[in-house]
Amino acid sequence: MRLRCLVKIAVSNVAQAEDLTLCWAAWDPANALVELSKDFTKETGIGMKFEFVPWTNYADRFLNELNSKGKLCDLIIGDSQWIGGSAENGHYVKLNDFFDKEKISMDDFVPATVVGYSEWPKNSP
Repeated sequence: MRLRCLVKIAVSNVAQAEDLTLCWAAWDPANALVELSKDFTKETGIGMKFEFVPWTNYADRFLNELNSKGKLCDLIIGDSQWIGGSAENGHYVKLNDFFDKEKISMDDFVPATVVGYSEWPKNSP
């Protein structure tokens, strides 16, 4: 569901996208996203490309991409340590309206996960 939500947002921001590029660290969960993306492509006709980099270069590579307003990544899976700075610098999109529209309730998620990974500032709606 997380990938689907993120990609829906990206699709709404990229008019008639033919392909979307997702950027993340190179590790086994990234490989799982490649497999999951095949269902998304079947449903939407939008292809997925991937830019995976080793963890040792991950922060430098993608924080530079964000801060330079680079065009490589349509979606970046950021590290939890980036939440505050990335939110303050306008790199993250607030999802409240999207969740309301799609009837996604934060109560369906583990509370510690919500506070730790999706709220900025902490304990804000």
